[in-house]
Amino acid sequence: MKQFSLTDRGTVRKENQDSALVTEIRARHCYAVIVCDGMGGVHGGKLASELAVSAYMAELRRSLLRSSEKRPALRPLMQAACAAANDVVYRYSCSNTEYAGMGTTLVAATIRGATAELLNVGDSRAYLITRRGVTQLTQDHSMVEEMVQRGEITREEARSHPQKNFITRAVGVDAAVEADSFTVKLHYGDRLLLCSDGLSNALSEETIGEICRGSRGPDQICRKLIQQANARGARDNITAAVVRY
Repeated sequence: MKQFSLTDRGTVRKENQDSALVTEIRARHCYAVIVCDGMGGVHGGKLASELAVSAYMAELRRSLLRSSEKRPALRPLMQAACAAANDVVYRYSCSNTEYAGMGTTLVAATIRGATAELLNVGDSRAYLITRRGVTQLTQDHSMVEEMVQRGEITREEARSHPQKNFITRAVGVDAAVEADSFTVKLHYGDRLLLCSDGLSNALSEETIGEICRGSRGPDQICRKLIQQANARGARDNITAAVVRY
């Protein structure tokens, strides 16, 4: 298994408010991945995403290593790690008026063996890229996604909707947050991509699939995805984290 993550300020924003981390928890034979896209104030978004990544990974690692079970269930531990991240960001925003209301999206995966457990809050996404195609694994927590689900607009209309960046859930905005969870089975050669909306808004699923299948390793995939997103006028920070099974 190979993994890599890369984040880029993009061509428009003055500051990169995305954060990402890929790490191996060797004692538990698993890999953990997280991508966060911060929001709130001049520097609040950057701080929120950095705090969330740090708190999430610290709690996940701590709980995995402390568990007395040989193969502890990953989903509840990831949910607890997300709650810990939410608590850290929320408490910080409440105690510092400069950062009041800051928050961040969060999409994370833990891969053990041929199984990947995922969770998400907000509109940062996880995709599975196989030989057959590209599948979006997560569902955006956004106003536009809700409109699509109600049949008010089409998926294609959602891509250019003026309110597509209005999210309905975020880490750190309230005292508690609900994360959606997913399980996916991996096969040899599959790529798992976690990304911020700076990438998913700029590139179609078809382009993402072509780049992933046409690149050798996760590092090359991340660089090509970000390069293409910038070339196509991405107006946000861009982050990609890839695990190749």
